[in-house]
Amino acid sequence: MAEELPTKFKTVPYSSFFKLWYFIQKALPEDVRKTVLMKVGRAIGNEFNIEGINTIDQFLSAATRFVVDEWGITDSANFQAIKEGDTIVRIVDKLDSCKMCFSNTYYKLHDQGHPECMFPHVMLAILGKVRTKFGFKNISFESVRKPGPIGECIMSWRVN
Repeated sequence: MAEELPTKFKTVPYSSFFKLWYFIQKALPEDVRKTVLMKVGRAIGNEFNIEGINTIDQFLSAATRFVVDEWGITDSANFQAIKEGDTIVRIVDKLDSCKMCFSNTYYKLHDQGHPECMFPHVMLAILGKVRTKFGFKNISFESVRKPGPIGECIMSWRVN
């Protein structure tokens, strides 16, 4: 029975998620928010299944399926591997509708809060799971750019 619980419902109404994420951000004291959400993000990323991933293209597709279909945090993702010569040096992702961004922005505007994005930590855990397979070293979150409306961003992680 326990195995069925995580997939009992494929989705939750967005208003429920929005309120939950907003109140988590608001309730966590600023001095512990980053640490708590880092741990949660890493736990989510550790659920990424690396079975059957042998190429970087398979990895990018699996990462997209994970964030869109399994985690369901965005409607689309566009992962790319950036190379310098033959070496992959960075993984970049463009999200167009991150579900956390709307409540994070509301918290920032409504409460003058300082929200914490969990997505970079999810990806750090995922990248850690494939680091040996693809020779990634010194994995770190590099940057986030917000070129468009709320929910849209481009994030990058150094992998070499």
